[in-house]
Amino acid sequence: MLPTVAEVLALPSVAAAAPRVLAGDPERTVVRWVHSSEVYEMGGLLSGGEFLLTTGLGLHGRSPRQLVDYTDRLADAGCVGLALELGRTFLEVPDELVRTAARRGLVLIELTAVAPFARMVENFHDLVVAARDPGHRPAEAVWQELLALVVTGQGLSAVLDAVARLAGCPVHVADPAGRVVAASRVPAPPDVPGECTGADVRGPQGLAGRLVLHGRPTRARVGVADRAAVAVALELGRAPAAAVRPSPAQSLVSDLVAGVRLSPAQVRTRLTEAGLPPAAGAEVLVLGVLVDRRTPPEDVVAAVHAAGDAALGRCLVAVGRRLVVVVARTRRGGARSAAQRLRAALDEGRAADAVLLVAAADPVVDDGGLGEALAQARSVVELAHRVGVRRPVVLAGDLAVHQLLAEAVPADRLAAFVDSRLRPVLDHDSAHGTELLRTLDAHLTHGLVKARTAAALGIRRQSLHARLDRLTTLLGAPVEDPAQLVGLAVALVGWQLRTGTDAQAGPVRTR
Repeated sequence: MLPTVAEVLALPSVAAAAPRVLAGDPERTVVRWVHSSEVYEMGGLLSGGEFLLTTGLGLHGRSPRQLVDYTDRLADAGCVGLALELGRTFLEVPDELVRTAARRGLVLIELTAVAPFARMVENFHDLVVAARDPGHRPAEAVWQELLALVVTGQGLSAVLDAVARLAGCPVHVADPAGRVVAASRVPAPPDVPGECTGADVRGPQGLAGRLVLHGRPTRARVGVADRAAVAVALELGRAPAAAVRPSPAQSLVSDLVAGVRLSPAQVRTRLTEAGLPPAAGAEVLVLGVLVDRRTPPEDVVAAVHAAGDAALGRCLVAVGRRLVVVVARTRRGGARSAAQRLRAALDEGRAADAVLLVAAADPVVDDGGLGEALAQARSVVELAHRVGVRRPVVLAGDLAVHQLLAEAVPADRLAAFVDSRLRPVLDHDSAHGTELLRTLDAHLTHGLVKARTAAALGIRRQSLHARLDRLTTLLGAPVEDPAQLVGLAVALVGWQLRTGTDAQAGPVRTR
């Protein structure tokens, strides 16, 4: 059972640093590990559940936009908390960190006294080891009680009633599409966002559903949920008639994601059975909705389905690993508009805070191409995350060059090419704290139109001209020179692939 941020803050070494909470809810946020780092690009190196300690050295000199981007990328990676030691780099926590942490649900702590980071990590390790003590009798008692109900054949209702009593709140089980299929007989409270504790129910075939406890995720309640999910899975396996069966849409998506080979006719039949029959003049569009790592995709399926129906008409929604997959039939040539409408509907719905990105695969005319479109949507999401893209909607075509370079060019050759084109600019930014790389990227992005470039960078035209003159000197030719224009654009894409950073985040480490 993992500790909460509140428990971490109570550790002697952490408490000695006089922590003060600036954003988030320490009582309800669970921590997998405590880590310290001064790397600005740390978001791309995390795997989720971390509480990050920093003195802010990697944030020194960063612009407000960069501070926002830093915090957003930590949240994207599933980081649950950030503690900033004051005095070495900052005398107070920047407002941008506070506002972004509050918006993303990230716990933000200021440490007002000297923070012994190494001792904090050691204390956290001891806390986790103590919590995992197999002799911990309360957890064992919970498991034994639930297991006895399964073994004696009391049924799913009895198991859920026992879970509700142990957790002190109503409980239900939902299928992978988010539909409630069984619930405890304890009356459900009013729907209060964020006041639920969940755990995946997994069987031999993978995800079978989700157990939801209608109460705040305290440490005790999380422990009950973890054990109850296993008991529910055993009950479903013992009594197949009570099993949570996936919807036709979920079954089709799960088969395709797992690599099951289906003919175009089989896919078309199953799409029709799921409620999406063929339509004249329409093509199949697959969109992947990426949600915050702290939000199980199953929890937002219903909200995504509502947004999809409102924005796209009839559509199918299912979970494909970490993505919520939306399949719709749209008019030809309307992929970007459809993706933007879906994103707008999501931003207005109940899942708005959890949605990070909507990615669209290339539309397919033949239903048999659905499997490839699903794989492409996932690839677009993974690539967008890898290169630090933060646009709300990304189409496969937007990252086509990124995909080509990632798949076809060896890493050492790509690195050599980037160095040959951009090294003078990178070295200048590193030595002088300038933003020439960002300026170059913005100028190419905005079609070499100086007025648009200056507006995007938030600088005056005179300042832009000065930067472009400096770039000309460093590159040996004007940015607009056709002989080097394509090479610079490709080099910028290669730099993104190498660093995992959007050039619009500003200057970064160059090695």
